Amino acid sequence: MARVVGRSMEPRIRDGEYCVFRANPPGSRQGKIVLVQYRGPADPETGGAFTVKRYQSKKSDDPEGGWRHDQITLEPLNSQYQPIVLTPEREGDVRVIAELVEVLR
Repeated sequence: MARVVGRSMEPRIRDGEYCVFRANPPGSRQGKIVLVQYRGPADPETGGAFTVKRYQSKKSDDPEGGWRHDQITLEPLNSQYQPIVLTPEREGDVRVIAELVEVLR
């Protein structure tokens, strides 16, 4: 459980609300709201090392038969805020910690 600070995920998650998260979510994160540890430039809204955003990624095949990220975007739901866009060079700057399960109102 974590208390979310900021307005970037409104209206789904309001400033100060508590959220329940599932640690180490299995499978694809595509389109899910996740708690991310962010090691790059500080989150533009709070300056913190953690952020809650919708996860989007673009992938392509790699020469070894697998895939690689071309871009990871951490999207706010509130259009007044800008997404955090990560290129492959910055991919190591983020680690998905947990997936949103429920917002406690």
